[in-house]
Amino acid sequence: MVTLINQLTVTGSVEEFERVAEELTAYMCRQPGYLGYRTLRSLSKPQVFVEIAEWESAEAHRAAVMSEGFQSRVRQLAGLVAKPAPDLYETVREAAPSNAA
Repeated sequence: MVTLINQLTVTGSVEEFERVAEELTAYMCRQPGYLGYRTLRSLSKPQVFVEIAEWESAEAHRAAVMSEGFQSRVRQLAGLVAKPAPDLYETVREAAPSNAA
């Protein structure tokens, strides 16, 4: 499993960004290897969003983003987003809350 983390700073209409992002998410949810997704929004900088998506493999993610379906949708973000910063990460360690008192 790999995790995509992408910080996006919206420079255009936040409402338009959210509309396009929703379309992209709907498309990606249907792609082979897709496991899950969430979007976070900064409380101190409301124009900054972070996308977190989990994929079975880097290859599955690569195939999805190289597809014409993705490319045609992501082009709609031109002029809305400055400097997206996507990267894939692998889990090094995890921790869960302990139930011990």
